[in-house]
Amino acid sequence: MTTTVWVSPSATSYSCLCESCLEHARTAGMLFSEALLRASVRGSLAVEAASAAVRCAAGHEIVLRRVERPPGLRYPDERQLQLR
Repeated sequence: MTTTVWVSPSATSYSCLCESCLEHARTAGMLFSEALLRASVRGSLAVEAASAAVRCAAGHEIVLRRVERPPGLRYPDERQLQLR
């Protein structure tokens, strides 16, 4: 399983969790706090890079991809968070 992480166009760093490590921790019966520590992946990303592949400490591949901000809601709904 490959984890894909979407980052903003201006991001120069990332912090994410490896889904494969989380699944392994779940099946091994690890404490949730220990699972988070083992699955945590952080690093830097060149602003001109459209995508990158990194590996967690256990060697699982994580793909980083840039994505533009999604368009606003066509019909705003006051129940949803509005970013301005």
